[in-house]
Amino acid sequence: MKSVRDNTEQMSESIEEIHKPDFNEQNINYSSIIEAAQDMIFIHDLEGKVTYVNKASSIQSGYSEEELLNMNVAQNVPPEYYPIMEELQIKRMQGSREVFTYEMEYLKKNGERIPVMVSSSPLYKGDKLKGVIHIVRNISDLKKAEMVLTLQIELASKLCQTNKMSHALEAALNTALKIGDVDCGGIYIIDEKTSDFRLEYFKNISDETLDFFKSISQKNKFISGPLFLSGNESTNGIPAEILEKLRNKEKLKFFTIIPFFHMGKPLGSLNIGSHEKDDIPELSKKILLALSQEMGGTISRIRFEESMLESEKKYRQIVESANSIIFKFDKDGKILSMNEYGMSFFGYKREEIIGKTVYETITPEYESTGRDLRTLAYDIHRDEEKYKININENIKKNGERAWVYWANKPIRDKDGNLIAVLAVGNDITEQTKLQEEIKYSELKFKTLFEKAYEPIFILDQDLFIRDTNLSSVGLFHYSKEKLLGMSLYELIAPLESKRLQHVLRKEFDNSSIFMETNFIKKSGSIFPAEISLTALDIRGEKSIICTVRDVTEQKRTEEDLKKQILKYELNDGNLYLSKEPSNLLPFEAFRELIYIGYKGTLISRNEKDNFDFEDVDFDYFWLSERNGPNTVSPNIGTMGDFVSKLKNKNVIMIDSIDHLIAKNGFNEVYNFISELRETAYFSNNIIILSVDKDTVDQRHLKLLEKESKPILLKSMDILNNRMLDMIKYIANQNKLGINPSYSSLGKELAMTRPTVRKNVRFLETNKHVIVHRKGRNKKLEITEKGKKLL
Repeated sequence: MKSVRDNTEQMSESIEEIHKPDFNEQNINYSSIIEAAQDMIFIHDLEGKVTYVNKASSIQSGYSEEELLNMNVAQNVPPEYYPIMEELQIKRMQGSREVFTYEMEYLKKNGERIPVMVSSSPLYKGDKLKGVIHIVRNISDLKKAEMVLTLQIELASKLCQTNKMSHALEAALNTALKIGDVDCGGIYIIDEKTSDFRLEYFKNISDETLDFFKSISQKNKFISGPLFLSGNESTNGIPAEILEKLRNKEKLKFFTIIPFFHMGKPLGSLNIGSHEKDDIPELSKKILLALSQEMGGTISRIRFEESMLESEKKYRQIVESANSIIFKFDKDGKILSMNEYGMSFFGYKREEIIGKTVYETITPEYESTGRDLRTLAYDIHRDEEKYKININENIKKNGERAWVYWANKPIRDKDGNLIAVLAVGNDITEQTKLQEEIKYSELKFKTLFEKAYEPIFILDQDLFIRDTNLSSVGLFHYSKEKLLGMSLYELIAPLESKRLQHVLRKEFDNSSIFMETNFIKKSGSIFPAEISLTALDIRGEKSIICTVRDVTEQKRTEEDLKKQILKYELNDGNLYLSKEPSNLLPFEAFRELIYIGYKGTLISRNEKDNFDFEDVDFDYFWLSERNGPNTVSPNIGTMGDFVSKLKNKNVIMIDSIDHLIAKNGFNEVYNFISELRETAYFSNNIIILSVDKDTVDQRHLKLLEKESKPILLKSMDILNNRMLDMIKYIANQNKLGINPSYSSLGKELAMTRPTVRKNVRFLETNKHVIVHRKGRNKKLEITEKGKKLL
């Protein structure tokens, strides 16, 4: 079976003959780009035999690559498109090198037809035509959006022209079902005389559900605002018994109730639902809301028409009560009459508009699109069929512009001469704005994407770059053409690639992750960065949005802060081991890292009160086999899972390693510590272990030392003058039989309490003094080692 992997050299020859200068300059990996494309790409020879397809072709067509490569391209084309294919083939054979772009339908393996946009280009080897390459894009979503808007406009036309309630309700419900792409629904109408809420028209609703709604009270059937319920969402908008019936008896996965009104008066509601779908698109919801507004006006108009057809007075009442603009005008554009709604809509009084021309009042000379409207009234009289339905921009008295959908009906005299036109108009400004908003939102996203200050990559599931913005070009110094098709791993510093793979495998759950790593520029220079990876599903297409923030300056500041504050050499991604019988040294290192912003987690067999934690905040977990809050089991597997879930910028101290050895055996603990070393590296955390060297076999201790680093002072310059003063004072007090407190020390030497605590911790860690603790009281005694300094 041939694919781009087998046939790269042959394809490259063909492509290079056409675009050789461009491809040499841009140095693009052609095969990777083609294989990663989301559009279907076909190449066929002059007989129509398919010689190459990309992965997307197989995915979207339903055929395997092998099946496609044994087909003729005509087998995927409906017969009615054969003339177009023949015409294009003739042009190719006559030497045309033009790129042809056209719309057609594509036949999938299951027989389904999908609308596509095709871009067709010839492939030459030298001057000889060898075949044709087609880039085929699925435009089903675009067609669906166009279909929904078309349905709404067509319904507006039908509702304007019908005078029968049953026809209007049938047309409205059928259109609503198509817009929502759902399978059942009904329209309730409030009876004018009895105020009963009656189901006038419905489709695909079970008899059991129909009987149920007949039995419930009228007040429970109507809601004041639109309601959309998806999946298992709850609501207080309708009674619980109705929700129970629709969900569990009728088995609806989605349903909506949209009331409609006229002049503030409730007239009924549109109710549709689906037994299969959990939700409908937002565009469909907006169109349904607009549709319900039109229904209110239409139902009101039809009711008046049905009761007032006998007289001109009744006719006038119909016109005046309609929720539509209704007016008559002659070929010169002179307004002969207009209903109250129309005058209210445009903002005119009767004497201000009747007898004036449309050009003086409601029709601008030019639309905002530039279209010339100066002869519109005459054109409508001249070409009745063309302007039977017309959409144009109108202008109100206050200067505000509105788009109106007009249905124009000719009025003739007894001899059949056209003397005027009756126009019925509906405001479609919101629908027009919606179409513009869709176009604008696409443009806005593209602009924001391109102008963003930080680099943004759009990746496929394999982390190959499909698109990027200008900031990435400025940061990495590659051209955009070079970046497209590269793997994200090619931009990651080599030593960081495995850590990224580990994080993606362990933590990326199709939502988002945030981490720090090192990137490499084209020049080879390496810099630290924060990256955010977010998974998206756009029209069924899996993508990953990756943003990159250069944190070089931030890291430099952090390192400067570490140098100023930390006494110990402690770096991210490392495992450290303290062998002291006391946990003072490892806890001191643990405490210092918390001071500069690390999140602390302490796991110990000792109770929290045994640690000097007055001025630091950290999470404490007791090492115990008893399950309970803030406990961690000494079981190695359980503890490993617990530590691996802690995110980066953490310092983790595990006290009582000798206790773990007693519970699990040395081999298990040794393997666990080996894994902790990897965990520290991949998670970019600092892990500190504490073990009493006198309780562990020396051979075992050496093995643990090989897997970890010692906790070392940054400088071996032991004591400054202030510390020497403290030792002298403590020694003198001890000679008098007094062990001084922190407060007496601070008062005597004029030192703040935090400074006293910090210096005492240093002296205690280095065994110059002993701190006798009893509750909150702390007394100081000099050691032999401290005396030697004097």
